[in-house]
Amino acid sequence: MQVTHLSEIKCSTITSSVRALVKHKAKLSRSIPNVVSYLTQALGLINLFSFQQQSHFTNLFLLANSSSVFMKSLFNYRLRFIQFYCLIPISPLMVLDWTCWSSLIIFKQDYIANTLASLLSTPFRLSRANLSLVPDLTYPNGHTPIYQCLSLDVFKANLTRLRKHGLFYLSQLLTPQGTHLLSWSVIYANSIQKRGNARLPNWYKNLSANVTIPDKPGLLKDRFMTEQRPVSQIAKELALCIPPSGYKKNWIVTMNDDGFPIFGKQIQIQPKYFTCTIVHWISDCLSRPSDFITLQPCPGCILNINKSSYIKKSVATSSVSCSYSVSLRRSWILPMKKSSIMNHTFSLIATVSWTEIMDFVTSICNPSVRLAFVADIPNIFLDTVDMALPTPHLLMAGDVAALSLVVFSPDSHYTFYTDGSLINLGTSDASMGWDWVQIVKDSGFHNSIATYKRGIIHDWPFSSQAEAAAIYAALSASPANSVVHIYTDSQSSIEGLKHCFLSDYSVSRLYYKTTNFELWAIIQQLIVDKQLSVLPFKVKAHFNFYWIDFTDSLANTAHTSDDTVLIFHLDLATVHDYIMLYDDVVCESNPRHLFKQYHQMLYMKDLLALSRFHFISLLTDPSRYMIDWALT
Repeated sequence: MQVTHLSEIKCSTITSSVRALVKHKAKLSRSIPNVVSYLTQALGLINLFSFQQQSHFTNLFLLANSSSVFMKSLFNYRLRFIQFYCLIPISPLMVLDWTCWSSLIIFKQDYIANTLASLLSTPFRLSRANLSLVPDLTYPNGHTPIYQCLSLDVFKANLTRLRKHGLFYLSQLLTPQGTHLLSWSVIYANSIQKRGNARLPNWYKNLSANVTIPDKPGLLKDRFMTEQRPVSQIAKELALCIPPSGYKKNWIVTMNDDGFPIFGKQIQIQPKYFTCTIVHWISDCLSRPSDFITLQPCPGCILNINKSSYIKKSVATSSVSCSYSVSLRRSWILPMKKSSIMNHTFSLIATVSWTEIMDFVTSICNPSVRLAFVADIPNIFLDTVDMALPTPHLLMAGDVAALSLVVFSPDSHYTFYTDGSLINLGTSDASMGWDWVQIVKDSGFHNSIATYKRGIIHDWPFSSQAEAAAIYAALSASPANSVVHIYTDSQSSIEGLKHCFLSDYSVSRLYYKTTNFELWAIIQQLIVDKQLSVLPFKVKAHFNFYWIDFTDSLANTAHTSDDTVLIFHLDLATVHDYIMLYDDVVCESNPRHLFKQYHQMLYMKDLLALSRFHFISLLTDPSRYMIDWALT
């Protein structure tokens, strides 16, 4: 899947001779702006770069929703490969800046990655449908992508090393509390595959400089902290000191009444009273919680007790300057790299950091201590620009049916008159109304009108959109396994329903050439799921027929009525896995035509931006060109 994406400059260079020839044949000056050549209202010349974008964007959309299972699987496999190779923890479809990877050979040769990067220059986005069965590629339980925390050159230079360690999120390198960056020694000791030596790598130095506060070892800057605690793989549980393991003396950790950790080695055990006497050693673990616990002999403190009970023990006197009695029920065995104390021993290192065991120790000894410790650290949620936003409530077929009750028919035959209405097209107040009316003849209802429902639909104002929405609402209200007669004055709706009867319609090229194809996909899926038999009939509009006129009046009043049902966000069709968005609105027009219209709009915008058309800007403010006739 390799392709060469030509830059805009290169495309312009390639077609420069063609533009010059066309201008010469049209007897135009060569100084005429190129946008005049590209406008369909002028010369209508094809812009190579725009045409390339149209083709790539359309092909990507069709590839993602291919009718071939193999092509769909291949597309998803390529997305996963891009994600793994480039260390992108979110779906590649959600990346908003490809600068970090644009110089990589794999990026330059990958069709999908190049097309997604090119798509960012437009308001269009390819997105996974909300109810798609395709798995979401975003890795869960993490925050802050690692590429956002490193300098660009450092990330590129160390991409292979980071990939070998499987580092996608910054949270993978944080303490279980999410407040400190783990020291490299702890990261290396906990790594499954210890590659190379334990020397501090350059990427870690750069990461530490970017995310931590200077002179405060490992403490994260506020913007890298989050209310969500990371799912840590390094949090550890310690073994309790009871029952005593024979005569072996262990290094232990416990907590005093103030919630501070106490470390030491057992020199005497009293199993009967579940207590022991320890040689007290001190540590700086509270100031360096993300590094291995380093212990040093206590020179003497208020915890010291009478030494007469252990003076005869075979312990170096230089190491027993302070002792303390602790409860075995509140003490845990501390794993150490080296456990023996010699005359020349001035420092010992544990194999765990304080952050790895803090939650376990404090939750049992004093649960309020951990909460107080975490409360001292400011928690600021990091809102990364490329994270998925929460999905708003979607009004689905079941919701529409619940709000639209029909009169039950014993023979399972239902008759509906449907209509749509479009007002204020071209303005910000554009609105599409829809309605359906259920007709039950000879049943005692006034004019045989059993019930009705009206509503509105948002996005892409078009008359056929409102007509299709009315049919969607009527079918949603119809019971399953029924025969539905649809009477409408819209020929496009009749054709749309006929297309829905084709089994392969939603996976064919004809589907994408249909206006409002996502809405029709929902209608087709609704017909299949409810096993409906739909019979469409064409009626004449404004034919002085009561049912038609009543249906038309309901559609016209749906825009302002208090009982309208809003159909919103049609990105809920499970027929297709991926949808095209324009400014977060689902595109329901032919993708190729839509991209062409977008580029034509850009040409017109560039044309009006020329200095010779600056006078048009005056028309936006009437006060600047109004003539004072009295003064004149």
